[in-house]
Amino acid sequence: MLEKFLTKHLSKPNGISGRVVFYFMNRQNRPIYEKVTELLALTDNESVLDIGCGNGNVLNMLAKKHDCTFTGIDISESIIAAAKKRNKKHVAKGQMHFDSQNLTAMNFADGSFDKVYTINTVYFWDSLESGLSEIRRVLKPSGIFFNTMLSNETLDRFPHTKHGYKKFTSDELIKAGNESGFNVEVVPIFNEYAFCYIYRKKECK
Repeated sequence: MLEKFLTKHLSKPNGISGRVVFYFMNRQNRPIYEKVTELLALTDNESVLDIGCGNGNVLNMLAKKHDCTFTGIDISESIIAAAKKRNKKHVAKGQMHFDSQNLTAMNFADGSFDKVYTINTVYFWDSLESGLSEIRRVLKPSGIFFNTMLSNETLDRFPHTKHGYKKFTSDELIKAGNESGFNVEVVPIFNEYAFCYIYRKKECK
């Protein structure tokens, strides 16, 4: 079934089929990618992590504009290989790094990143709470996490989202963020076609 095929390769892209799916996904999501690069508001010398980086499309966009250190992780080893190839110039000069990792057990030290972002991956996380907790751990004290996702109304337009997608209400995403040690701001994108949930670390008391 086509819908299950798409969900499989969007949640864990693999091989040539996964690369083809990402090619069309990148084209479709380009306006969202551009909006996210604006919301990140990067300044030079920041350290940035892309969770579920796919073939490194967004990182490539960012690296062309900002002198930062970029890291991309994805659970698919084959798609990480594609990301390294796509961004070989940035990898060669040490500006960009890629690794196959699971969100809930990242091997980065505490406080490694100024900013972390993900686009359309939260539906596939093993646990929302565990994911947010791990992201908070790797963020610096003033770090920010940008979680961009399609609205549930938008997701319901696509048949493949009926298979393997976890859908969250805004209240659930905000509550999980607060309980994980974040203050949460919600930014609608393209008339609520999508949303960016901006999680800022709360100060420790």
